Amino acid sequence: MKINKLHVEKFATEDYPKVKKDDVGGEDLLLEGGNRSGKTLTVNALLYALYGPRATLGVAPGRTSTVQVEFDNGHSLERGSGGRSYTVENQPFEKNEADEQISEYLGDEDLVTLQFVHSETDKLPLARLSSSELITRIRRISGGEIQDEIEEYRQEREELKHEIEQTERTELKPLQRELDEINLGQYERRLEKIEKLQSLIDSGRIETIKQRLLDNEEINEELDSFYNRKRTIEQDLRKKNRKLREQRRYTKKVNSLIVEAIEELTCPVCDQVVEEDLAKRRLQRGQCPHCGRDRSLEELKTSLRDKIESAGSNIEELESTVSDLKQEKEEIESKIDSLQSSIPDLSDLNDLTKHTLEDNDYDISAVAERTEEELKKHRQEVNRLSSKQQQFEEDVEQIRASLAELEESEAHVSKKIDDLEEKSFRNTISEFQERWSSNYQELAEELGQEIHIEPDGTIQVPGNEGPREYNQLSTGETRLLNIAFAHSITEAQIESRGLNVVVLDEPFANLEPEKRESALSFIQNSECQYIITTSNEAVHKHFSPGQIKSLSTMTIQMTWDDF
Repeated sequence: MKINKLHVEKFATEDYPKVKKDDVGGEDLLLEGGNRSGKTLTVNALLYALYGPRATLGVAPGRTSTVQVEFDNGHSLERGSGGRSYTVENQPFEKNEADEQISEYLGDEDLVTLQFVHSETDKLPLARLSSSELITRIRRISGGEIQDEIEEYRQEREELKHEIEQTERTELKPLQRELDEINLGQYERRLEKIEKLQSLIDSGRIETIKQRLLDNEEINEELDSFYNRKRTIEQDLRKKNRKLREQRRYTKKVNSLIVEAIEELTCPVCDQVVEEDLAKRRLQRGQCPHCGRDRSLEELKTSLRDKIESAGSNIEELESTVSDLKQEKEEIESKIDSLQSSIPDLSDLNDLTKHTLEDNDYDISAVAERTEEELKKHRQEVNRLSSKQQQFEEDVEQIRASLAELEESEAHVSKKIDDLEEKSFRNTISEFQERWSSNYQELAEELGQEIHIEPDGTIQVPGNEGPREYNQLSTGETRLLNIAFAHSITEAQIESRGLNVVVLDEPFANLEPEKRESALSFIQNSECQYIITTSNEAVHKHFSPGQIKSLSTMTIQMTWDDF
């Protein structure tokens, strides 16, 4: 489809010069004018007509903007303050139906907008695409079926990833935390001490231990001091280890967040995934990676950095404290062993036995009664915790098995994606690469080189010192490479359907005359319709008078600030 008629009124500003061209007739169109004549606005007006305000390149249409386009197949398109309509065989479609008709007959926005080559280098089609987006767009244009299949598998993979992440976050991790908090070993060690005390009571040796302690008051007091200190250390160790676990968990969570952010960003409210490339572009523009709103991220970065650094220092400090406490505990235990070994019959003494004797004023019957109660209570608790731990372990194992199945499915889907991408690269991408290279060589002549698209989407062009990537090309090469790309995209699209129009905004700026002539010769021999804006009068000779539309300079309203 080519453009037959074009009407633009009051686009972006009331001073916009009205463009009315009823005799385009599917031929090339040159929009010529000086500064502030509305050349770039007209390019954006076409984008606005096709896909609305979101499609324009940094230009907001005015409230009274109106753009009308008629195509060579009789279809027509109108967009303005009253909405949009698309007419097919005198049947008008409005609003969402109009959007569907535009997509069906003209093409999807993310493909057609690549046929618009802006005057600013950072808004050129190749500058707006990431490497992965470049590969995706080429596949969609040249091998839609494969790309559709790849996207279906990618959607399936994203759903699997989301399910894995959800299962880990909402099922596995909470359950694992509960399992870690059971601390069955602590209760088992306590039960072991109680059982040992019970055996001392049953054997009658508790009487001997009691007498030795009462007969050696000085050693008894010294043991009291050591055992009390040991108990305090153990309490401190439990507290410090708990804090250490929390800090490590926090640091691990932050690290996981950073790793996940590299791959994808998930909205914490709706759990929807924000693609990595989109998130990166938003961050680079100073926008929120989730919603795209303008906001400074410096405060967030500083806060996150401070938390990470403080968490790291806290962990080191806690680890050092825990190490010191453990060492002190070992030294005290060594002193206790040494002291107890100096007195016969105290080798079986431990802190529980000694504290139980003291708490019951060395009354053996009271000790026996208390021990029997504690033994019964601790056995029940150990059995309960053991059963709970076993159930948790079984649940964790079941969740891990489920995750393993999901991960296996994800790996299987990823393999299918890799196979399809490899297949498409051998066929679809290679075909487009040949088309693009041929167009570039014809368009740019001596500048034109064979273009290579690497599997990761990197563009390479030969140079005197080896292959050069896109950001290493000169301004002239970059502009001509983008024109050849837009032309190749248009050719590939119109083989099935689509808008057979390439739009260039000041494409010949900074080009040497011979390179400009070569490019214009290519354009004139093309079967694509070209709409070109220029302020260079030397371009006029390549177009008939009927193909040229002059744009008049917009009025500049002076204010007191200008005087």
